[in-house]
Amino acid sequence: MTRGLTRVRHVAGAALWAVRNPPAGDSAPEPAEQAAAPPSEPDWLERDRLDGDNMRRLVSWVMGPDDVGLDVGAHHGALIAEMRRVAPNGRHIAVEPLPHLAADLRETFPDLAVHEIAASDRRGSTTFAHVRGAEGWSGLKYRPLPTGLDLDPDVQEITVELQPLDDLIDPSNPPRLIKIDVEGAEQQVIRGLMRTLVEHRPVVIFEHGSGSAEHFDTTPESIHRLFTQEAGLRIFDLDGNGPYTLVEFQRTFFAAERVNFVAKP
Repeated sequence: MTRGLTRVRHVAGAALWAVRNPPAGDSAPEPAEQAAAPPSEPDWLERDRLDGDNMRRLVSWVMGPDDVGLDVGAHHGALIAEMRRVAPNGRHIAVEPLPHLAADLRETFPDLAVHEIAASDRRGSTTFAHVRGAEGWSGLKYRPLPTGLDLDPDVQEITVELQPLDDLIDPSNPPRLIKIDVEGAEQQVIRGLMRTLVEHRPVVIFEHGSGSAEHFDTTPESIHRLFTQEAGLRIFDLDGNGPYTLVEFQRTFFAAERVNFVAKP
């Protein structure tokens, strides 16, 4: 789901949490003292592995054979494949703005409804940064790759169509499970999905992490409000902890403990 760059977001978030929450004392610590050292690489790899396993379990627990799955930011279709396995009769939907990935999805899953768009809260068109050297970093806004990564960004600017997800969804056959992985643009996606969330109350797996959200002026406060106050859902993590209060959700975001969550009734 996180396309291989989750650790970058964790590191950025850990530093931001440390800066916003310095140790108590008579004087502020030096900047070098403020940045908390991130956990070791194996810890992040293990967190990603556990999240991936839990996503697959969630698909099995939530979806029946006829249910619809919606994957927003489908990439190569790993979760769509699991949705199709568990719900073989469902009319599943994939949203993927990169043309070559959308084409691959159509070829791999001929019965899948593939929408080559970027989900948003408005209609129109805009530029999209295809980061060919680190494809999982592609998004509506280009975010320079952190220093220290041995990657060539190789950015290509393309034009994509924008469309609210509410306009794509058949209200007579709404999705039971939705996954949102849009590299920081989740606030716009959720706003464009609000009618479906309120009326049909699906389970939503979503990514929200520092290092991406800030580029869209998105905060944990706004995401928590959209899900809990406007949609009437509760936020959990993929280990089942929750429901998250606003304070807990903020702390987890800035401490960069995890980036994957679940909103459900």
